Amino acid sequence: MQHKRMKSRFLATLALAMTATLVTPTVQAGWFDQSLFGPSDEKRLNEWAKSPEKKMTWGEWDFIRLATRGDGSKPNAHPVQLNVKQVAAALASIQGMPFKDVKSLFSDSEVERLSQAVVAGLKNATPDQELVFVSTGQHAWTGLVAPVVGNCGRIFFADGKLNVLLGMHHADFVADKQNGSRLDPKFDFGSRTLPAKNVNLTGVTEGQATLVRNDWIALTLQPDNTPAAASATPSTAPAATAAPIGDSFYTKQESRLKALQRLRDQGLITEAEFQAKRAQIIKDL
Repeated sequence: MQHKRMKSRFLATLALAMTATLVTPTVQAGWFDQSLFGPSDEKRLNEWAKSPEKKMTWGEWDFIRLATRGDGSKPNAHPVQLNVKQVAAALASIQGMPFKDVKSLFSDSEVERLSQAVVAGLKNATPDQELVFVSTGQHAWTGLVAPVVGNCGRIFFADGKLNVLLGMHHADFVADKQNGSRLDPKFDFGSRTLPAKNVNLTGVTEGQATLVRNDWIALTLQPDNTPAAASATPSTAPAATAAPIGDSFYTKQESRLKALQRLRDQGLITEAEFQAKRAQIIKDL
């Protein structure tokens, strides 16, 4: 009898644990991708590339898909074959000022996800299509307590440039939902004719880019399938030169170090955590 009660209690506990796991909100993108029973990112990406007008999703919020080009704009230079590493470097270099401090537009995890999806999507896009996306990430250096904020926008290739146009910049719709809001966020993907409010891109830390508007930046990239790229050989291709890093990059690192020291002085992180993160920031220089 006692054995039966113990068995029933174990099964009830297991059921509660499984229920809690299923109903717990997923904030960080990519949680489902790490499931032991789910398909790999590469497989999901390959499947999505066959029908990119459908959503490629990561976690609860993040997604990307092809949409019809709007606003009476001229056709894009699609389809186009881009290099994942170049796209990743370009996205990682974008800086903005959502509040008082200059910050990277995308976190490292966002760059990793988006760069692969952008290349796959634009390879299959038509001139009358462009990518729309929602991307969330942590944009501070305090680990799990860092706020999760989101970007929404459009990505397309035109005039030799990868264009990133935002409708929302580090928006806190994730926090709104966590704090009990029952309303689903209304995502704004931006417009080529009307500048977005509360979006303030400032430039890039490296590479060449044109700030079209405060909500729109065009990053110069060399497509893999252009005649120039196809004809270049190791003996004739010009050596790549790194663009000088702007003052905003050093301002950002200075701000990170000051904030890190303040966290240590307030006892919010340990000395070991302080030294480890400081070494990482110094390495980035």
